[in-house]
Amino acid sequence: MLEGFSLHANTHANDRQGLERLCRYGARGALALERLARMEDGRIAYRMKRPLPDGTAHLLFTGLELLRRVASLVPPPWANLTRFFHGVFAPGAQLRPLNASENPPAGEDATSGDNAGK
Repeated sequence: MLEGFSLHANTHANDRQGLERLCRYGARGALALERLARMEDGRIAYRMKRPLPDGTAHLLFTGLELLRRVASLVPPPWANLTRFFHGVFAPGAQLRPLNASENPPAGEDATSGDNAGK
């Protein structure tokens, strides 16, 4: 914990290798591209990390089927990726007024208005 914040994932702020590992994990793609292969008939095979209990090791898709599956992973526009907030970011937190500011009205920037220069 550093100044009241925790990075989780068993990573500390002064652990540079741990921070890099955490950042790489967060920035990785939704699909492992090295597991994709094009079959001779034009379908796309996705090799799974572990076979299913019935022994299935690959999923086969047409191009359109794969695009439909991948498109379902993309969040809708203007949707928050974080659905739940805890701690000081929670809606009812006593300290929330100290860390959450409201957006200024349209046409005004943060330095204009009655509180500018105070």
